[in-house]
Amino acid sequence: MTAPPGDATGSGRRHGAGRLRRWRSLRGRAALAFTALAALLTAVTSTGVWLTVSQYLLLQRERVTTAQSLANADRLQRGLRTEGLSAPQLLAQLPRETGSTSLLVDGGQWFTTSLRVGRDDLPLPLRRAALRGEASHQRIQLGGHTVLAVGVPLQGEGRAYFEVFPLDELDETYRTLGTVLLVAGAVVPVLALGLGWWLTRPALRPIDRVGAAAAAIASGQLDARIDHHGDPDLVPLATSFNRTAAALERRVRADARFASDVAHELRTPLTAMLGALSLVEQHRERLPGTGREALDLLQEEVDRFSRLVQDLLEISRSDAGSHDLVLEEVDLADFVCQALPEHAHPLVTRGPDGDGLVVRTDKRRLRQVVANLVDNADKHGGGLTRVTVARVGRNAEVLVDDAGPGVDPAERERIFERFARARGSASSSSEGAGLGLSLVERHLQLLGGSVTVVDSPEGGARFRVLLPLEVAPWRR
Repeated sequence: MTAPPGDATGSGRRHGAGRLRRWRSLRGRAALAFTALAALLTAVTSTGVWLTVSQYLLLQRERVTTAQSLANADRLQRGLRTEGLSAPQLLAQLPRETGSTSLLVDGGQWFTTSLRVGRDDLPLPLRRAALRGEASHQRIQLGGHTVLAVGVPLQGEGRAYFEVFPLDELDETYRTLGTVLLVAGAVVPVLALGLGWWLTRPALRPIDRVGAAAAAIASGQLDARIDHHGDPDLVPLATSFNRTAAALERRVRADARFASDVAHELRTPLTAMLGALSLVEQHRERLPGTGREALDLLQEEVDRFSRLVQDLLEISRSDAGSHDLVLEEVDLADFVCQALPEHAHPLVTRGPDGDGLVVRTDKRRLRQVVANLVDNADKHGGGLTRVTVARVGRNAEVLVDDAGPGVDPAERERIFERFARARGSASSSSEGAGLGLSLVERHLQLLGGSVTVVDSPEGGARFRVLLPLEVAPWRR
């Protein structure tokens, strides 16, 4: 099945953002710095090699060609004195490289071994220097190629010898050298990037341990500590971190004990109040109308106070590390219906593959999750509108929609904090203690799930619960 273009684009953007974050990390920046240093050293080395080798090759070529020109000039000088051969015949007998050309000027008359090279092809300064008695050489362009021209003076008025040497082999050597250096300049940074990424992994492993310990503490494992493994550079950081973590653990444990003690102390008078209210309720018909209204109001407040005490006890047990889970397999859709008030049963719908979704969970905690989300929708969201049970990949999903104004994006994480209330909720800010959603998040963390809030398509807020899914045997 082909993904829609929008999905492909979104996936590409997420992968691109993930790669960008990876290179922005400390390890990525260290690897990039290592790569930049390697690239700089490669550039400097390549430049030095190019200048040194090219200059050396050119000097060697000039030395060889000058020596050959001097030797040929000497042979030509002897031939002109002793042998009865003409100038063209003497030039033809001289040893030459393949592609080289010999020229002779004698009393203003020019002789050459190649019609492609004549007097006008030689630079004027080179000709004048040779006729003045000075040997010299010069690189020139001839027929689209670089050549080396050498001029040697001869004895006699207006007499000089010139030889033109091709530099094609030297140019080919330059091109080969340049190609090798360019390839090295491209390959070395890539290799350096991989090497830097690999080398920084063990170097930054202590930071990974710090991050893992911090994440463990954030998830509730207050006893997480850092082992410095004898690393002297890590000892100060590990000591400070462990000292801070220990202080935080003591503070959280103390707060949990305090909340638990307060909740336990409140249970006794609360039980007495509930008993007294039950007794008064038995004689409700004897009370006047205002008395019955006061009784209903008192009953409502005592019930709210009772839920607050229960929530405090639940949170204190969680903070104290008491995570007693009784895991059972349940059919999620049926369980949600049972956890809802009877009047809300018609609001339950089953999405795609919503039947037969089995989760292994703690019934008490999951029941409280559903109850708290429904209670939040009734009190702060203008009323429950829909509960949807569906399957999403390898997870089961429960969506709880309400009819309220929704939750501002800036508030969507804060509302799961303790004693937090979303601004602009459909009810007064004094209703509720702000512990319900905090307990929802805490219970789902223990059950391996998660909860988030988004905008409902029909308006209002949508709380999205995800739980790990175990497919029922008859659907496998």
